Amino acid sequence: MIQLNDPKWKELEGGYRTPYDASIALRKLESAENSEEVDDILAQLWDELHHQGDVGLASYFAVPHLIRIAREKGIVNSSILGLIAVIEVQRHKENPQIPEEYQVDYLNSLKAIPELIENSKNKDWDLAFTAALSALAASKGQIKVAQAVLNFDDEDVLDEFLEAY
Repeated sequence: MIQLNDPKWKELEGGYRTPYDASIALRKLESAENSEEVDDILAQLWDELHHQGDVGLASYFAVPHLIRIAREKGIVNSSILGLIAVIEVQRHKENPQIPEEYQVDYLNSLKAIPELIENSKNKDWDLAFTAALSALAASKGQIKVAQAVLNFDDEDVLDEFLEAY
């Protein structure tokens, strides 16, 4: 995992396949003091790290930091878990590969997802919180399940699925 002060961030591509320095938003997330700030920062990260199925190295390198920050600050919501799940699902598609020297850190960071979800067991879960189920499936290597569950955050999609089965 590269540190947030590493100049490499400036060269990494995000979801638009253009350079995006995610370290700036991640540092802001570390110091965010209220849920509005957190939501705004996560919205920016969603926009920049994932675009129409595309992710880049900035997306992958952001994941361990997103997980670490979520653990440290107790940020467990559908935005952060959904973003992590989407990046992990898209990693298995036609996107750049994580450089070999960073794979172990990335994969080890995913092992903390069950703990994040455990910490949210007393929260009310709305339909959007299916992101937790998707992130859990992704952390366990169940990419197809993670992708399917991500699609169930839409009431209409869920109804269509239930009608079919």
